[in-house]
Amino acid sequence: MNADPFLVGFLLILALLTAVSLYRVMAGPTVFDRLVAVALVAVNGIVLIAVLGFVFARAALFLDIALAFALLAFLLPLALGRYFEHRSDADDLGDEPDPDRAGDRAGDGRRER
Repeated sequence: MNADPFLVGFLLILALLTAVSLYRVMAGPTVFDRLVAVALVAVNGIVLIAVLGFVFARAALFLDIALAFALLAFLLPLALGRYFEHRSDADDLGDEPDPDRAGDRAGDGRRER
């Protein structure tokens, strides 16, 4: 193991940044803010894996793993964003008034006369 102090310090800073990003995943005000934070955590994880490859002097193996993880990390926010976009479109459709309940202003099923 080639424990260069610069690389170890870089790994610690990267781990701290990832922890801050995980806080944003948990406390994000909207779903899309959380998706951006998940993408940031994934990018930090990719860099973390690549730097670990240099620390352990197995760069080829770790870079292959980082590349595979990068492909998955690219697709995950796209798929989740599309899912939540379609879900929010369906929720917006639920706000339209129901023609069968046109006179129901109180929301209790009774019609005004």
